[in-house]
Amino acid sequence: MSPARPTYRTAMDLARFLAAFGVVAAHAYASERDWIGHLALGLFLVLTAFLAVQSMDRAGGRYPWLARARRLVLPWLFWSAVFRVVFLVVADGPEKWAILSDPWTLLIGSSIHLWFLPFVMLAMVMVEPSGRWITSDERVRLASVFLVLVTVPLFALHHFAPMPEPLPQWAFGFPVYAYGLIIGHAHRIGRVGWPVAAMALLSAAGFALTGEPWALMPIVAALAFEAFWRAPVTAGWMKPLGAAAFGIYLVHPFFMLVCYKFLGADVNRLLATVLTFLMSWAAAEILRRLPVLRTLV
Repeated sequence: MSPARPTYRTAMDLARFLAAFGVVAAHAYASERDWIGHLALGLFLVLTAFLAVQSMDRAGGRYPWLARARRLVLPWLFWSAVFRVVFLVVADGPEKWAILSDPWTLLIGSSIHLWFLPFVMLAMVMVEPSGRWITSDERVRLASVFLVLVTVPLFALHHFAPMPEPLPQWAFGFPVYAYGLIIGHAHRIGRVGWPVAAMALLSAAGFALTGEPWALMPIVAALAFEAFWRAPVTAGWMKPLGAAAFGIYLVHPFFMLVCYKFLGADVNRLLATVLTFLMSWAAAEILRRLPVLRTLV
């Protein structure tokens, strides 16, 4: 079977936009048994990896990892500086002046949600090698088996082992990002059943091991991705929604602080989610239209 030409689906933009809303909701509700955030993050990661595979296919099998990773360095440094200033303004106590009390912050930045950028910078290195190797039905199966074998121990570490941040986020994020790569190549050769089955198996094993609802979110994210991919949607207005999603993710903690500042810490969580999301969306759209700052979102 000859590889299918990559196609653009506008429903992917809607999926990215809704995933950004899910991240905002997860941070507003701040539940210890957080399934919304894991679902939204899972969908974000699958889309990020899948779209990287499509970009590689359009480039004839090439994916300049270093050049693409460099594009994320400036946003990471800029928003780390912004949230560092915000922390200095809102925090009390002398500890706020500590420059580097935890070396793991070098993989995060000044705000925990920024862990996503260094993670993707490093995870991108797998895009081109995976494309060179996953070229047949047999290798899709092997990659799916490998995914299960790696994921279950990582989910156990995520749940049972006390790890410094961002290692818990990486323990969840790596398998889902890897799945996005595998499913990207599987779609290209028309063999998606094995990766989806692997995702179901690893999610079931994770849930059996931990009893936590977040462990089921990888398969939910995988099925949500397939639903969006197959949605017969061609509306052009969805493309700006997808373009704004990354900016919403980056700026939303600031506007959540604004919301709590003016409405109080006991504000209705749904209201806080909606207001924070709308303000973040507006800010992302403004930044995207500014010549210098557009590269930051």
